[in-house]
Amino acid sequence: MSLLLADSLVRLELLHNPCRYGHPVSGPTDYSVSSYGDMITCEPRMPAYAEALRQAIVPGCTVIDIGAGTGIFSLLACRYGAGKVTAIEPADPVLLLQETAIANGCAERISIDQGLSTAHLPEQKADVIVSDLRGSLPLFENHIATIVDARERLLAPGGTLIPMRDTLHAALANNPDNYKFCEEPWLRNRYGLDLRAGHRYAVNNWSRVHLQPGQLLSTSAELAELDYRTIRDPNMSGKVVLQAERDGTAHGLLLWFDAELAPGIGFSNAPDQPSLVYGQSFFPFEQPLTLSKGDRVEATIKANLVDGSYIWSWTSQLFSGAADKPELTMRQSSFLSQVLSPEKLARRADSHIPQPTSAHAVDQLCLALIDGQHSLGEIADILLQRFPERFSQRTAALNHIAGLAARY
Repeated sequence: MSLLLADSLVRLELLHNPCRYGHPVSGPTDYSVSSYGDMITCEPRMPAYAEALRQAIVPGCTVIDIGAGTGIFSLLACRYGAGKVTAIEPADPVLLLQETAIANGCAERISIDQGLSTAHLPEQKADVIVSDLRGSLPLFENHIATIVDARERLLAPGGTLIPMRDTLHAALANNPDNYKFCEEPWLRNRYGLDLRAGHRYAVNNWSRVHLQPGQLLSTSAELAELDYRTIRDPNMSGKVVLQAERDGTAHGLLLWFDAELAPGIGFSNAPDQPSLVYGQSFFPFEQPLTLSKGDRVEATIKANLVDGSYIWSWTSQLFSGAADKPELTMRQSSFLSQVLSPEKLARRADSHIPQPTSAHAVDQLCLALIDGQHSLGEIADILLQRFPERFSQRTAALNHIAGLAARY
């Protein structure tokens, strides 16, 4: 069997059965302090969150802030009268909250749990849980699973979740500026080289964009509703029928969401709304579609969570005029944007039997010595003695055990 055929078979297998093979583990995305600053100044997002918090909080209530960042929601919760606030955030910028809580006179009411909310053991359940764990779409990393866990373990009966609901929308987009990255240099380049092999990967890669209303060729259609008060499944599948309202070229699908934080309070990252930190999400077609008014595209879009990351797939069918049969069908997936070795994929299959190596022996010893008694320096000295061929200097051994210990 050729490598190309083997690669294609493995890709098709994962597309239809995404849990058979493992997927690179990804933890929560880390942001810089400047990025958190952009979130705090983002309007109307931030005023909407502030008002939803103000309405939800009663004097003395308990609040949990999940994915707290630098702690802006925690500080506002105290200002609005919360009696106890727990800020949960794995990244180091949350430590700024130690200073800002003192500066704002609420240090005695705020506690910080630098970790994941799924590992948090509360002293008491919260009356209000606030979070914003989205990316450009709400289906982002472990957002849904985190909210389900928080709702079931951390929220008091009758408590309030902020946000309450997100609704996803899709439309046909004319987006030549972003689509050029699907075509250049793969279909055309100044060197006259045939690089077409890379084109099939480029068109399966979606991107974050900021489009304007004039770039839409169709009205929007609702793709899915994510009601955080009831949702359980982190995966999503939806279908939209999008009809061209004018002649033009559709380069792909544009996705965005409308957020409902509380009844009557929300915001949207739609093209006709103020630009937000989220942007929108552009899913390119395999080829640009030249549309006449009345043509339609029927698209089925799926998102499957695999080990902390979403694999997106989108199947698009073009119907000319009132035709019943599609003129063109395009099947795409973010998994197909990756150049993957069949041998590496095979090593992630459930039937693979891994063989021990010297690297395994090093890590086995390290993990055995993480016993609450040995310091990192002591473990590094042991590594130098046991594996002199692997570590020529103590610094290298210390860096290795420090990096391994940080994973746990």
